[in-house]
Amino acid sequence: MIDHEELVQSIENKREQYVRVSSQIWDYAETCFQEHRSSKALADLLEQEGFRVQRNVAGMETAFVAEAGSGKPVIGFLGEYDALPGLSQKADCVTHTPIQEGGAGHGCCHHILGTGALAAAVALKEYMQRHNLPGTVRYYGCPAEEGGAGKIYLAKAGLFDDADCAITWHPCDDNNIWSMNFMAIQNLRIRFYGVAAHSASQGHLGRNALEATELTGVGSNYLRGHVERDVCINYAVTNAGGPAPNVIQDYAEMVYNIRAYTHKKAVAAAQWVEDIAKGAAMMSRTRVEVLYEGGLSELIPNRTLERIAYEKFLEVGPTPYSQEDLEFCTKIHDTFPAGAEESTCNNLSYLYGKTAQQLIPQIKGKMINDIIYPYTEIPHAKYGSTDVCDVSWFTPTMQVTTACYAKDTPGHSWQQVAQGKRPLCYNGMMTAAKVMALTGAELVVCPEKVQAMREEFHNAMEGRVYECPLPPNAHPGREE
Repeated sequence: MIDHEELVQSIENKREQYVRVSSQIWDYAETCFQEHRSSKALADLLEQEGFRVQRNVAGMETAFVAEAGSGKPVIGFLGEYDALPGLSQKADCVTHTPIQEGGAGHGCCHHILGTGALAAAVALKEYMQRHNLPGTVRYYGCPAEEGGAGKIYLAKAGLFDDADCAITWHPCDDNNIWSMNFMAIQNLRIRFYGVAAHSASQGHLGRNALEATELTGVGSNYLRGHVERDVCINYAVTNAGGPAPNVIQDYAEMVYNIRAYTHKKAVAAAQWVEDIAKGAAMMSRTRVEVLYEGGLSELIPNRTLERIAYEKFLEVGPTPYSQEDLEFCTKIHDTFPAGAEESTCNNLSYLYGKTAQQLIPQIKGKMINDIIYPYTEIPHAKYGSTDVCDVSWFTPTMQVTTACYAKDTPGHSWQQVAQGKRPLCYNGMMTAAKVMALTGAELVVCPEKVQAMREEFHNAMEGRVYECPLPPNAHPGREE
């Protein structure tokens, strides 16, 4: 039996420390592979708490692994701490007020994600020491979740091979166990090389690279009608060749983000886009270069681990909040796009099916989500992607979500950044830490549950071979 109150109280006893560190990381707001101060703050704290820390792992200056204890089971916790570009925003403000125009901000609340996972690791380590329990607690400092796929580099380095599981969470506007799949991604960068010329007097001599990107865009838009419904094709022209309309552009570049339920399907759609780009080059008589810049895999769910976490979530309860939290969330909710709540309800209907008919009335009209969603094995994919999925190909993996900001808050938005230092946000972090720590403790004291979790993982992986979404010459932070 786990002493629930002892474990939970040990996390609460260090609340001030965890709030302080997450607040610092919010201030740093460091983006993909640049999280030097953020990773140092977490690694230093883990050392202070008695963990053995290995820094600069897997070729990433901002990645680290911290361990305490020894032997089996090895309970892993995944922490993230990267911010998003262009989302600078003043805290506790209900108007769009950047701190630094064009600066970065924690629009996915990774400042509390990394700290919450750390709090769980520290609490589990202390609990195991007090009760003389065998096993290893391991914290993975994972940089660049947003666009850099840092966890894939950790996986390639073999750092998950001996882990019995990986436990993590994500700040959200609900209290849930993410039992659904996630969409895989394949990223392309397409470069066209043409011949510059004066468009009026020498147009017949020029070869227009921008024209090639436009033809590719038209072709890929038609492609949408010939792929399966789960395939999402999005692109942007990142270099239009310059601002002068009277010059034929000799260079242009575009990037594609192609999602699907599996990485194999995403790659198949990307190969079709590549063919379209080659056709556009033929039509415009330009030269094309297509780079497969990497992507993310789909999730291999582990229902055994998810159910353990759900039981612990019911023990802990949903994120607590105050009247002050409610008043602030009401004010910021007024800034959300029209139809934000309808979008939330539609997403629940898509994911939960008939169960949503009982779920939606419990949250509709509320400013803060105050219930724990029922656990169910959801076959559909959430409209999002994460490199946590790639970890699930190496070890059983589970994700908790807790209500850390107003219900219906748009993801990757200034509104989310504005709520990053609210008491509700920190309460969500502490709630997640308790659920994760209790989940880890259950595995430590119940070897039969570790065995069941591992057996499910081995059965799920039968016949599957991991195909790394990164190109062979990929290097963290370097454009290929």
